Amino acid sequence: MVLARAIAYESVFAVVDELDCGGDVNVSGVDVGWAVMESGEDGCSTGRPLSGLHEDLLTMDPSGRDGADMWR
Repeated sequence: MVLARAIAYESVFAVVDELDCGGDVNVSGVDVGWAVMESGEDGCSTGRPLSGLHEDLLTMDPSGRDGADMWR
């Protein structure tokens, strides 16, 4: 159970960290990227980018350990 939780957490962290990067850091010579944008209740973009998603994930750890000691 602990191993599965740690693997799931690391997987989600890797995805949101990649989203925060705004592009694939492993590809050179490509001048494109992305941004995660906030949307309003109507689903339309507010024009405000969301950043620090991987940091927010740490604060959402239900164990209260902020992602630390995932192997316990």
